[in-house]
Amino acid sequence: MLTIMEKNETPSRQTILIADDNKVIVKLVKELLTRAGYQVTDVNNGEQALEAMAVVQPDLVLLDVDMPGISGLDTCRAIKQNPLTEDIPVLFVTSCGERKDIIAGFAAGGQDYILKPFTKEELVARVQTHMALRQAQQELKASVIRYRELSVLDDLTGLFNTRYLYQTLQEQLDSHRIQSLAVVFIDIDNFKHVVDTHGHLNASNTIAELAEIIIPLLPEGCYGVSYGGDEFVVVLANHDDQKGFQIADQLRLAIEQNCFLTFCDLAIRITVSCGVATYPDDAQTLTGLLDNADLALFESKRRGRNAVIRFAEI
Repeated sequence: MLTIMEKNETPSRQTILIADDNKVIVKLVKELLTRAGYQVTDVNNGEQALEAMAVVQPDLVLLDVDMPGISGLDTCRAIKQNPLTEDIPVLFVTSCGERKDIIAGFAAGGQDYILKPFTKEELVARVQTHMALRQAQQELKASVIRYRELSVLDDLTGLFNTRYLYQTLQEQLDSHRIQSLAVVFIDIDNFKHVVDTHGHLNASNTIAELAEIIIPLLPEGCYGVSYGGDEFVVVLANHDDQKGFQIADQLRLAIEQNCFLTFCDLAIRITVSCGVATYPDDAQTLTGLLDNADLALFESKRRGRNAVIRFAEI
């Protein structure tokens, strides 16, 4: 039966899962590690350990090698073969101390091998070492993920950048040859007037606020791009010409009805012009699709701004 040592412990505490059928050892280890500040959960065998992994989501696993049912070695192999748990360190705490046992433990994916009987200081020290390594690895992984995100995001708007657009849009065209895809070019009307009247900083704030309007209005699976300055691109997967026009007009209307820079008591109004082109009807290549959406945007400007023009209309 899976038991948790303390009911009032917070999720932020690092968690350790112990799998051992020796109740005396389990009690001793739990007391030691709980006093050291860890949240401790224990199970009696390998089957329960594997079941508990998804529930407990431990930061560290302590396994006995010799347990009824699935052995500690097989339990470790199963943990390491699961993509969701493969990064969780496993320490063997066992009386199987022959050289072949130790080698087998490391071969199964264990990070350390502690022999019974052990001293209290040794156990706690090794656990602390592997917990510190675990935390450092998680922080590094989070940093890598964040760096990748930042490499494709625009700092000002939180929208994707052109690097992401060119890479992802080409992948979409390559993998969805028979599915419609709409591209919307958006440009703020008379944006130079905003800059000249309210300054570059407030102009940048206006762009950021406009992005905040666009993002929640995008359908699932679609994304927006900061194309440079006061221009934006919206990519609408699985949207034909008519659906693309509808989304573009929703964005145009939402922007027209919004007041900008209210945080500094300006409450200015802006409008946008939009051009829509669709794949495969209007173009079959990335450059052709973007060029035709840009042409439709230019036509929207020519006809008086604050409008959505489809390339098919030109």
